[in-house]
Amino acid sequence: MRKTIIRRDPENVSHAGQTWLDLDRLARIEFTSEETAHPVEAALVPGRGAGWRAEQPGEQTIRLIFEQPMTLGLIHLRFDELEQARTQEFALRLFL
Repeated sequence: MRKTIIRRDPENVSHAGQTWLDLDRLARIEFTSEETAHPVEAALVPGRGAGWRAEQPGEQTIRLIFEQPMTLGLIHLRFDELEQARTQEFALRLFL
């Protein structure tokens, strides 16, 4: 078993040398809700804003539907909540 200790500080997570998928070209995005000032692509495409926010409260879904099958080597998730303490729960599913 190979093990590596990583830091929990998200500012120290290195993304150098990683190639991110061109989601504009490769996938369709379905979602339940978004604030106009915080669209869903702000969470999925680097440099497109300060992240996504739902317009409506409650359970939310973001679904990526790839046009062609993809091999994914890394999925990076980051949740920032600065206004109130809360627990984030997420599920990652693969449908074949």
